[in-house]
Amino acid sequence: MTKIYYFDNAATTFPKPECVYKALDFANRNLAFNSGRGIYSSSKQVYEMIQDTKNKLGKLIDADSSTISFESSATESLNLIIYGLDLKAGDHVYISPFEHNAIVRPLYNLQSKVGFTIHIIPFDKQTWEVNLDELHDEFTQFCPKAVFLSHISNVTGYVLPYEEIFSLSKSFGAVNVLDCAQSLGVLNPDKRNIDFAVFAGHKSLYASFGVAGFYDLSNYKLQIIKSGGTGSDSLNHFMPENGSQRYEAGSINSVAIAGLNESLNWLKANPPYNYEKEMTDYLISQLLTIDKVRLFLPKNHKRILGIVSISLDGYSSTDVGSILADDYNICVRTGFHCSPFVHDFIGSMGSQGTVRISISAFTRKDDIDYLIKAIRSL
Repeated sequence: MTKIYYFDNAATTFPKPECVYKALDFANRNLAFNSGRGIYSSSKQVYEMIQDTKNKLGKLIDADSSTISFESSATESLNLIIYGLDLKAGDHVYISPFEHNAIVRPLYNLQSKVGFTIHIIPFDKQTWEVNLDELHDEFTQFCPKAVFLSHISNVTGYVLPYEEIFSLSKSFGAVNVLDCAQSLGVLNPDKRNIDFAVFAGHKSLYASFGVAGFYDLSNYKLQIIKSGGTGSDSLNHFMPENGSQRYEAGSINSVAIAGLNESLNWLKANPPYNYEKEMTDYLISQLLTIDKVRLFLPKNHKRILGIVSISLDGYSSTDVGSILADDYNICVRTGFHCSPFVHDFIGSMGSQGTVRISISAFTRKDDIDYLIKAIRSL
């Protein structure tokens, strides 16, 4: 089989640790049951595995396992949060220019029905630093109901200064939501001033598709958006008032959660941050040696992790991706990456978006060297 050189880990990490594949196979054969919805031992075993997985997730950010709700994707989780916040006409919601459509589209869809105002937080286009004085003035004039931030940009790999922004917004009483789809497991956030933190199993947690969720770190009671069976209190016509079951309607994906359980074991034994940062810095250093390459970076590269976006003189991003795939078996992502505001911010509209190169704990220097050689040939 011809080797593929995979640099699309921001979309989903590949490969997974071998132990995750084994856990998924075992679960499909032995744990594909509804959690706790039967008195038989297999159902109880699935329930215990799910609770164990929540306990392990809780330890990543020092949160109680009861704060964690499992959903099918980070997108579903963000929809549940956005529609559950009871945003009204006259409210003010803030996002960064780095946000993914999993945040942008639900907000704009709801805005079209309700009429609240969406503000873009001011970041400097040269340094990519947030102007906190300007933001304070804006918060004073238009008090924030909610603030949504990505922990790591899915386009640029920029680690946003969420701590400073959330500290400020919390002083105005805002609900703070952090999208950790690109970070949790590799770079875990400080939970202070975070009300909701969203995660995706198939990305930086090195698990499979089908498992994601969110932490409710302030016990904020969202309005119910998704209703259905929870396996308990079945005579009640309404969803539970408290706890994660309030948001876990339907059959939980026990197979995917079993894979996540094993990936969390692997992450604990093999913390990937230092290696991924080393490979990110190496990738940047090599790309900087190619004159025709434009890197979309802030002046300080220290806040870039796992993802680097580039363009090449004389090529559209799609052209570069096609050549790398067809001639070199290299997998990158091209275009606008479901992030509508960041391309105006970084100046990548003229190249039809960016060529996004994203690495993982399984990316080797030899892989990067091969990629660099291929880019030099263009």
